[in-house]
Amino acid sequence: MVTQYARQYQQTQIMTASSVQIVVLLYDAAIQSIELARVGIESNNINDKGRFLGRAISIVGELNSVLDFDRGGEIAVSLRRLYEYILTELIAANARNSAGHLDGPLRCLKTLREGWQEVAVRQQPAVGAAR
Repeated sequence: MVTQYARQYQQTQIMTASSVQIVVLLYDAAIQSIELARVGIESNNINDKGRFLGRAISIVGELNSVLDFDRGGEIAVSLRRLYEYILTELIAANARNSAGHLDGPLRCLKTLREGWQEVAVRQQPAVGAAR
């Protein structure tokens, strides 16, 4: 029963989130997936390693595919480079069964998440603002 309510909460959170908040949620999911993949690598659990790396690769691939170069300019170009680096490292971690290849992607994603979280906070209306 708890998982059903957790899923409903997640769906509600996504349905009511702004596009910036959705990006933050995607970063959260990618970071969590990479951390779980690390546990899979370190415990020699090939199924978990593959499942969680696959999830992280899908998320980063999606973030990469929706970059808007017309509106984003140099920022979008820089994000494309970072996402390509992250994807390369995640694939290497999978192929080499190497947790060390996860360090750089985790640092990048955590830093990017912090930046997007700042933007999300700034977009939220002030509590008690006049209506």
